[in-house]
Amino acid sequence: MKANENDNIPGRTGVNRSRNQVGLTFGVQLAASRLCAWGLAAAVLLAAGSCKSSSNGDVAARVGTHEIKMDQINNTVKQQLDSGGANQPSTGAELAALQLSALDNLIQAEVLLQRAQRENLVPDDSKVGQEIERQKQEARLTEDEYQNRLKQKGMTEASLREQVKTQLAINALHDKENARVKAPTDQDIRKYYDEHRNQFVAERGAEISVIVTDPANNGVPEDAIGDAAAEQKIKEIYSQLKSGPLDFATVASQRSEDLSSRAQEGKLGFATEAQLNQTFGTQMAARLMAMSAGQFTEPIKDATSGRWYILKLNNKREQNQNRTFEEARQEIINAITQERQDVLWTALLKAANTEASIKNFLADRIVENPETVVMMKPSELVAPTLGPEQPQPRFENQNSGAAPLGSKSPARNANR
Repeated sequence: MKANENDNIPGRTGVNRSRNQVGLTFGVQLAASRLCAWGLAAAVLLAAGSCKSSSNGDVAARVGTHEIKMDQINNTVKQQLDSGGANQPSTGAELAALQLSALDNLIQAEVLLQRAQRENLVPDDSKVGQEIERQKQEARLTEDEYQNRLKQKGMTEASLREQVKTQLAINALHDKENARVKAPTDQDIRKYYDEHRNQFVAERGAEISVIVTDPANNGVPEDAIGDAAAEQKIKEIYSQLKSGPLDFATVASQRSEDLSSRAQEGKLGFATEAQLNQTFGTQMAARLMAMSAGQFTEPIKDATSGRWYILKLNNKREQNQNRTFEEARQEIINAITQERQDVLWTALLKAANTEASIKNFLADRIVENPETVVMMKPSELVAPTLGPEQPQPRFENQNSGAAPLGSKSPARNANR
C-alpha cells in the first residue's frame, strides 16, 4: 500500500481507499463512505425506496421477511445507467449480469439494515428530517429546486426519507464497528514508516481553484443554460475577477456552476504534475506550473463537455520532497486504522450474511433454466434517460480527500 499524498485520488488504492462518499440521487450529499467501500452505495441510494415501484413486481429475493422485487432491481440498474455507473447492456446475458449484481447489493444493504435494526441504530424521523434539511442547505437548493430534483428521479418525499433512514442506519452500524478498532501504537507507526520510507514522497504539483459555467441545467441560481449563455457568463465572471473587488473564492462560491467546488469556494485541492498532465494535457499543465500563486487563466472551454473553466493557482510545489516521519505520521495512523477497520467490517458482513435468512430467487431461476438469460432483452426499462455525464477532472483535495469535479464528496477521517 503506497502511503503518499496521492492516495486520496479516487479510484486509487491507498490509505483513503474506503473514504469516498456519495451524493443522493437528487444531487444532495449524504456521507456514505462505508457503503461505497463495499459496493452498497448504489443499492441504498438507488433502490431502497428511492424510485416508485409497482406493487405486483416479481419477487427476486427474500431477506428474512423482507422481499426484494424485480422492479427494484430494474430501477437500480436504470439509475446506474443514467449516472454512467454501468454500460448499456446489449445482450440478455449483460442485462442478467447487471441485475444479479444489483440484487447482490440490495441483499447486502438489507442484511446490514436488519443488523442495524437489531442493534437499535435506526434513526428516528426527527434525525432523518434534520439530515435532509442539512443536505438541502449544503447544496443550496431552494424548495422548488429540491422538489424538481425529486421529480426528475421519480422519487417522493416519503421514499427519500426511507432512503436517508437506511443510509444513516448502516452508517451508524459502520461507525459503531469502527470505534471498536484500537489506534495503532507508536511502535506500529514507526515500523510502517521504516518499511515504506521510499513511498512517502510529496510530489511536484499545484494547488488549484476553479470557476465553472456549464451549458447543462445544473439547478443552481443564475444557471447559464445553453452554449451562448455559458460563454457569456464566464466572460462576465472573468471581467469581474479582473476588476474586483470580490476575490476568486467569493465569486466561485456565488457564481460557479460546479456544485462540488462551489461549496469549497472553488478549491479543488492539490494535484500532482502527472495528474495535471492527465487532466488538462501537457501544455496546460506546464502553464499552470509556470504561473505564480494568485494568478488565474482566461476562460478556457472544454470541447468535449462544453464547459468553461477559469483556473487559479493557489500554491505549488516545485520539487519532489521526502516526507519526514512526523509529516507522514497521521497518514500512517489512518492507513493502519483503515486496514483494520476494513477487516472487521468484512468479518461483520460475512457474519451478518450467515445469520440472515436469504433466498435469491432470481439466481435460482437462472440456474434452473439457463434459457432465461437468452430470452432476456434489454428494454426501455433500463435504457438511459439522461445524457452520459461528462468526464470530470479529478484532484486530490488537501482538506478532505479527492472528488471528481461535479460531485460532492468530502472524505471522512478514518479514525472516526
